[in-house]
Amino acid sequence: MAVQNTLPDPNNRISASGDDGSGSYGPGFASVSLTSQQPILMNRSNSGLAFRSINKYQKWMVDIKYNSLTKAEFDIVYPFLLERQASLEAFFVELPQYGNTNAGNKEITVDVVAGSTSLTLANTTNINVGDMFFVDIPSDDVHVKAYKVTKITNNTLTVSPQIQRAIDVSNSGTEQAKFGTPRLRVVAPPGDIQYSVDAKGLYSFSVKLEETLS
Repeated sequence: MAVQNTLPDPNNRISASGDDGSGSYGPGFASVSLTSQQPILMNRSNSGLAFRSINKYQKWMVDIKYNSLTKAEFDIVYPFLLERQASLEAFFVELPQYGNTNAGNKEITVDVVAGSTSLTLANTTNINVGDMFFVDIPSDDVHVKAYKVTKITNNTLTVSPQIQRAIDVSNSGTEQAKFGTPRLRVVAPPGDIQYSVDAKGLYSFSVKLEETLS
């Protein structure tokens, strides 16, 4: 079995040895907050004209809150996070709340250059403005960025942020945009991962994560 590299949740199991596909499912999320962080640099001329430019790359910030957890539930997810915080090892988190299972997976049909904001698909049936997705590129497992749909014109999406890496559909013809359960590649930043235990032995716990591409 492979090492579990996705935060345990009701769709992703983890064994005591850290493998996926067996063991216990993780607890579900009570709520998930998603923030798009993209610093903008703005200067003004003496006449008041504003000059704006993107100062840094865009990244997604995730704030996960859990309902009260039993010790058994807590001990599935907390050691997973603690180990990766200590090593700054990246992992994936799935965000079903931001998914669109009706849209499913769509084939990418036109080559895309890095920095583009357009993505042409075989069809855009059931895709909605605001949907989140990630791409599955068999020849490029480094392309782990997640995107949001901002416009839909025929079979072409306008997305944000810009496409991180070029997509060559002639490589295999199986390049896909996946809408059902979006995922982010994240780290638990250096800092605190805090929890508390009440008189009933229930754990209160939340965690902040930030997207990373490496």
